[in-house]
Amino acid sequence: METIKRQLENIVGFENVMDDRASLMAYAQDQSFVPRCMPDAVVFVQTVEQIRKIVRWAHENRMPLIPYSSGKNLHGAAVPTEGGVVINMTRMNTILCIDDENWFAVIEPGVTYQQLQAELEPRGFRIMVPFGVPPDRSVLTSYLERDVAMAAPSFESGNALVLDMEIVLPDGEIFRTGNWACGGNPGSPYGPVRMMAYRLWTAAQGTLGIVTKMAVAIDRLPPQRKVFFLPFQELATAVHAIARIQRREIGTECFLLNRFNLAALFCEGWQVPRQYPTSKVSAETFDFLRQALPPWVATICVNGLPYYPEEKIAYESEALYEVCAFLSVPVLEELPGVCSAAEIMLQEMLRPWGILKKFNYRGAVHDVTFKAPLDSVPDLIDMAYNIAQDHDYPGADIGVYMLPLERGRAVHCEIDFHSQPDNENIRERIKALWFKTSQELIKRGAYFDRPYGAWANMVYNRAATYTLKLREIKQKLDPNGIFNPGKLCF
Repeated sequence: METIKRQLENIVGFENVMDDRASLMAYAQDQSFVPRCMPDAVVFVQTVEQIRKIVRWAHENRMPLIPYSSGKNLHGAAVPTEGGVVINMTRMNTILCIDDENWFAVIEPGVTYQQLQAELEPRGFRIMVPFGVPPDRSVLTSYLERDVAMAAPSFESGNALVLDMEIVLPDGEIFRTGNWACGGNPGSPYGPVRMMAYRLWTAAQGTLGIVTKMAVAIDRLPPQRKVFFLPFQELATAVHAIARIQRREIGTECFLLNRFNLAALFCEGWQVPRQYPTSKVSAETFDFLRQALPPWVATICVNGLPYYPEEKIAYESEALYEVCAFLSVPVLEELPGVCSAAEIMLQEMLRPWGILKKFNYRGAVHDVTFKAPLDSVPDLIDMAYNIAQDHDYPGADIGVYMLPLERGRAVHCEIDFHSQPDNENIRERIKALWFKTSQELIKRGAYFDRPYGAWANMVYNRAATYTLKLREIKQKLDPNGIFNPGKLCF
């Protein structure tokens, strides 16, 4: 062990290598159900060249390497399943370029959503942020792991956010995608032959290389915005209305929350935690809102264009009222029992981490996240509620978030179960519920495109040919199996 530490110190310096037990324990687990496993060392890096040297060293010594950008995955992706060295890239947090003319930014792995959004806003731009990501989550890693932006209902604003990437491969060589691949400037994912090679590394959990730079799409800040709330008593009715709204291409952001999640977001007595899991916090405001709010609420945000923003907001608002009048759905500009709901929600469009206050309810949140056709969602959600009832878990304690994708082509769903991290019996009960719900959803056709932890076996055991080909790619790129072993099907 001393030899490993000394060799790493020769690359990054004495002060940037940790191997004491207290330091390693911080990297051995997160709030997920992935079993605890200690790394052998943690290395802080600041340059691409340091990463390349460490990768070459690990390749020669067959030492596992675990990329670590912010520690806010919360699903076990950076837990060192087979030990090894954690490469901590939090200090690589430079915004290398903001191109106002071509609307993209180039960032390092340690750049966070809060950091990038604060830099873009004064210039009249924004980064598209997924709902419920921690403010200090790595933008680069979040986009790699396919966290779905709130603007995903819109073709133009919410999709194709990854442009070019720079990757250190398992032999230490640098590979660039898109325009970078042919020596050009970043800003397009296509490259000389219009091949989106970067997709090979998305959702790969650092098993095929370490991404050291990324060009990400940015968008103009809307000069004017308007938020509407649509209350529903039944999920099926809400889904039907959302389908019609998306067919008319109304609004940029459009999503659905059940009353538990909505009450958590608007709860004044809770703060967004800094660490996950956190401590349980009681709040009378949350209890009141959970009774007062409608069972389901869809939020629609209409954004004006740089030119004539009032006109765009006017005709989209008129279309929304027309659809809702036909369906006998109320259109609200505020929510009963909530002070300044529209103002709060407009803030969430740029910094959507208020929903993380839900962690205060019990301390830990274990989500089941999947994609499905829009019309199948009510049955899938009902099934999850029935499984919860069989496990003696109150339906009122389930959080649900739904986001249409590409104007209703599919829907992204998150079902939350809450657990007390300091109570092993409750944690094991929630784990069984989480596992059973995941299994049954997959059996019913739900698509898990981010297979963390136990989901990996559930997904890859159903796709033998696909899994075989993935392993062949892994063998070609990483013959010594050093990059994040034990993840996915590797």
